[in-house]
Amino acid sequence: MLGLTLVFIFLSILYILRWPVAIEPVAWHPPAIPPYEGRFAFTNSLRKAEKLWRGKLSGPESTAIKDGYLYTGLTDGNVVRAPIDGSGEPEVVADTGGHPLGMKFDAAGNLIICDADKGLLCLTPEGEVKVLTDEVEGRQINVADDLDIAPDGKIYFSDISSQYTLAQVDYAIMEDKPLGELICYDPTTKRSRVVLDKLRLANGVAVGPDGDYVLVNQTLGFCVTRLWLKGPKAGQSEPFVPNLPGGPDNITFNGKETYWVALAYPRFPRLEALASRPFKKKLMMRLPRFFALVPEFFNGLNLPTFGLLVGVDMEGNITHFMDAKDNAIGMVTSVLEHEGYLYLGSLMSDYVARIPVPDPI
Repeated sequence: MLGLTLVFIFLSILYILRWPVAIEPVAWHPPAIPPYEGRFAFTNSLRKAEKLWRGKLSGPESTAIKDGYLYTGLTDGNVVRAPIDGSGEPEVVADTGGHPLGMKFDAAGNLIICDADKGLLCLTPEGEVKVLTDEVEGRQINVADDLDIAPDGKIYFSDISSQYTLAQVDYAIMEDKPLGELICYDPTTKRSRVVLDKLRLANGVAVGPDGDYVLVNQTLGFCVTRLWLKGPKAGQSEPFVPNLPGGPDNITFNGKETYWVALAYPRFPRLEALASRPFKKKLMMRLPRFFALVPEFFNGLNLPTFGLLVGVDMEGNITHFMDAKDNAIGMVTSVLEHEGYLYLGSLMSDYVARIPVPDPI
């Protein structure tokens, strides 16, 4: 009997220490969390936002505006449009057959779309959906997320992970390895290439004025990174906003002086403390979840969240901060400025929110 007990104990210890799990995390140290006080004090400033087409949209993650219409993609694969003033019913203009996320209009009036399942797509004014690219340097694009178009027509877009698909995104978040990529698609050559890698969940993309640089958000790095495209620093990357008060999702430029950054969720000290403890992550994967020291570890995209966004000037300084701590507005995944208003998309909502552009903090 004693022998069986010892064998059981030995096998249990072996299981806890060595049993294979689905992730292979590597230790790193996130930047110190900025306190939610002072310029980041919660004021529920998003509380008064309008909720346009409420109950008629499913996960409008990103938006684009053209000729008086707001366009967005839904979780069922549909791309819809509706009058920008909030009147009328959303009208289906196309079905990508996947999950459309980031979108921008090009100079010819085509709607260029990042589709999480299909890659980089083009929706023509006639309603035809074409695949521009679904691979890069010999591998499939896993989750095309967001994009922007440079003045020379090149399209810069993000792939959240070179390893995980959208269905596996929870593993990407748990593992927290720098597997994201920024990709450039050249419509002239119809070829794609990775221009920046080792990003922690690559997400929002915005090309700077005159195409001098491109910005890419690292959701799990809590930062915005700048890649220079022209000038003496061409090809070099550097921090643009090094330490945000939340996980950045999409980013857009208002054409004047502000980049709007959607923060999908606030900072979580207990979760971030796991970044430097990969063994603890593996341990929680091996044990029943009710033993988890940090239960939020398993929530992935379903983390408790509320509306957050920031405005950033041309030097990377935060100029605006808005929140909905009372959950009046849920997760914000995109912010688009148009004629005095901010339009807020959300992967988890059934509406697009609208609120006047706020004063700087």
